[in-house]
Amino acid sequence: MGSRMVTAVVTILLARYIGASDYGAFSIAIAIATVMAYFTDAGLSNTFIREATKPNINIDSLVNSYLKIRLCFAVVSIIISFFIIHFFYDDTNIQSLIGWVVYPTIIGCSFMGVGVSYFQAKESMGVSTALNVIQGFSSAFGMLFVIILNSTILMAAICFSMSYIIAGIVSIFLLKREKILFKGWTKSILDNFWLFTINGIIIMLLPQLGPIILGKVTTLSNVGYFSTAYKIPSVLYQIPGVIATAFYPRLFSLGNSGNIKKHRELSIQELKIMSFVGILVAIPFITHPDFWISLLLGQKWEAASKGLSILAMIVVLQSISYPLADYLTTIGKQGTRTLVIFITFIIAIFAYAVLGDKYGVVGGAFAAIITEVSLIIGYSFFNKKYIYHFGKSIKWNVLSFLLCLIISKFFSITDYVLLKIILLETIYIGIVLLLDRETFLTIVSFIQKIKKKRIIL
Repeated sequence: MGSRMVTAVVTILLARYIGASDYGAFSIAIAIATVMAYFTDAGLSNTFIREATKPNINIDSLVNSYLKIRLCFAVVSIIISFFIIHFFYDDTNIQSLIGWVVYPTIIGCSFMGVGVSYFQAKESMGVSTALNVIQGFSSAFGMLFVIILNSTILMAAICFSMSYIIAGIVSIFLLKREKILFKGWTKSILDNFWLFTINGIIIMLLPQLGPIILGKVTTLSNVGYFSTAYKIPSVLYQIPGVIATAFYPRLFSLGNSGNIKKHRELSIQELKIMSFVGILVAIPFITHPDFWISLLLGQKWEAASKGLSILAMIVVLQSISYPLADYLTTIGKQGTRTLVIFITFIIAIFAYAVLGDKYGVVGGAFAAIITEVSLIIGYSFFNKKYIYHFGKSIKWNVLSFLLCLIISKFFSITDYVLLKIILLETIYIGIVLLLDRETFLTIVSFIQKIKKKRIIL
């Protein structure tokens, strides 16, 4: 988690250094790289974890199958990337920038992803997180190096993508230390793979739609403002996102065994904790976006502040939607989740195209919110049997959040922004833990489990 924070800060400093237009181009390159790198996995990590949590599985054969398929996908991704870069972009500088970001990222992700999924399935969250830490810090140090040496945006692209190569090498080294033999074939890894593929592709595309579509309907500067504002909540979500990662293997295990009652109870715990933490980290950025934009980027980036105030709500919405989605996935209703995401994907394309074209950064921000709300509505519709229990479990979190927004809007607590933020956070925590003892006990229990398993936050 610390690595993502460092990476986010350095990326924001890079944006401040290179300006909105160049950062807009860099954001488009990263968006394309993220899309194409995903195709080296295409949902395999989900089927891998599903199979790895089954009893009596041959882990050597499973890991070997996973790696071979990912490498085949990587070759296809590189070929497709080449045609996309040279067909959709005429500027040779843009082509070069995207190429240097995309190709190494695809290769690095192929190897890095195997290690991350393996250790996640083993519930060795410390090792799994360490690989992300290595990638994050490598990227951060590389871009900081670019800023200090007053280097070019192309060098920043190279430093960004090489961080995945480094993490990929470390991943294979760690798997070798686990005495993985890399032999055999487990065909069950491909069972219902296509459902996870469709679902995963759309999940991966949703956060990348903003830069990609806005790049076609508005200016590069607006893309830069939007991408910078979006970067902050996307990093903030990693905090509650770590919680989802910790719950995922256990939910799959209960789902595989058919223990629906305990599975539902665990899902409610996940929703309670994630929504509590998600709201907690989002409040400062929803209530005081101008302060954060000015602090991190300077007055020249003031146009991004309105977008940030809206986009920060994504952290709250995703902290609710992800547990609902995980519930469906881990009880074998992946097809249902895929249907919801597909419908939302269509809505998102129209929202970004129409609102982005008409309202620029603010329009793009509202399109992102429409996307997340659509997901929650869809998941709730297919969770009708238990949605009352899910809703009841987070009522105090939501009510406390709304109260904090009202206080921030209509009451002048103090003129000091940081002090006001601290007071709002204290009010939120106090109300939730005072009125909802179950949430308090759930959080304490989860923290104790984290310490026991030494999960790196």
